[in-house]
Amino acid sequence: MTVPELGLVEFTRLQDLPTDAPLVVLGPALGTSVTNLYAPLVPLLSGRFHVVGWDLPGHGVSAPAQEFTVADLAEGVARAVTQRVGPGAWHAMGTSIGGAVVQQQLAAGSSHLASATLVATANYFPDPASWRERAELVASAGTPTQVVTCAKAWFAADFLARHSELCTPLLHDLQGADRVSYAAACRALADYDLRGVTAPAAVPCAVVTGTEDAMVGPDVARPLAQALRARCEIVDGAAHLVPLAAPELLERLLTDLIAAAR
Repeated sequence: MTVPELGLVEFTRLQDLPTDAPLVVLGPALGTSVTNLYAPLVPLLSGRFHVVGWDLPGHGVSAPAQEFTVADLAEGVARAVTQRVGPGAWHAMGTSIGGAVVQQQLAAGSSHLASATLVATANYFPDPASWRERAELVASAGTPTQVVTCAKAWFAADFLARHSELCTPLLHDLQGADRVSYAAACRALADYDLRGVTAPAAVPCAVVTGTEDAMVGPDVARPLAQALRARCEIVDGAAHLVPLAAPELLERLLTDLIAAAR
């Protein structure tokens, strides 16, 4: 395996911020770009925090990669952020596979984490065989094969119709993602399992999910939060892409964790 070179998006400029502005690092879900996933949240953070985000290989601003693990992604994030911003700790928020990356950093005792917000994620994604099957399908037929399935999983009933300006760009992200890189991310999720090493977090931590998330809903989030000794927030009516449905909640939660870390 090779550590992928990840692209970063800088949402706020240092020259526009207080000198002591905390660094916030956002991580995406599979099939999305960090820019479109957090579009409703970033304006709520700008002016107070230095906000950057990373993209998965072959998504958004990141170059494609053929094979990697979640641990490789965690190392890639650390390299990308330190090279762009410099040494130090940051407040991480990750959704789905992005949350798996943050958990990987937590499990490794990374000195880069000052707090962790885990959104719509788990320490193990069930049915590894189905992830490998998805990898084979996308590698051969492309990411458009996933649009209908992902739209149903990402957005609660009628959310797409009511908020097409938020949802449509993410479906375009999915269609435009590199098929080889997407397939590699599916294999990474198939091999990902932190159940044996999940322990109370050494930094302020929260777990967030939606009641309509069929894959990592409340029945997954609550035990994870308990194992991490983390705060748990359940968003009524939200599906998998919580940052679209509840940006105000995530802003308040992140602000609380940053205050607790000081």
